[in-house]
Amino acid sequence: MVCFDGAQLCVEVRSPWLCVVRVAGVLDQVALGRLAGLVATHVARATRPGHLVVDLGEVRFFATADLTALRHARDGATAAGIRLHLSGVSAREAVLPTAITAALGEFALFGTIEHAERELVPPPGEPDERHFGGDEGGRAFAAAVVRTKRNGAGP
Repeated sequence: MVCFDGAQLCVEVRSPWLCVVRVAGVLDQVALGRLAGLVATHVARATRPGHLVVDLGEVRFFATADLTALRHARDGATAAGIRLHLSGVSAREAVLPTAITAALGEFALFGTIEHAERELVPPPGEPDERHFGGDEGGRAFAAAVVRTKRNGAGP
């Protein structure tokens, strides 16, 4: 876990296809810059396509609605075959300022990390090509987003 200026970042490798970055504390421009750097490092070190879920469930204060750094990190991850998702904010959307809700809405959202893991990680014995880049992976990603929206956790 990395702690700095009121924020904490923790990385968990949940499977060969899924990495989770947990964010806690205050999410401000400094924390977003560090988070974007962490995502870029993960992308640079990745040896295979997969998914990266940034869990914002323990963020106690959103000090900024400017998620430009995270958008750039998402775009870089996508170019490398890694899909970036957010989790942990859907239960709080009603109490977040409109600007923050709108900014978060630009990302693929899951209600919880567990929900993301169920949708994104193949069960044992199931072919994993649906979870990667390319045509199959792209269709699976779109299907996961549609399923997420149907379950009420999507953007």
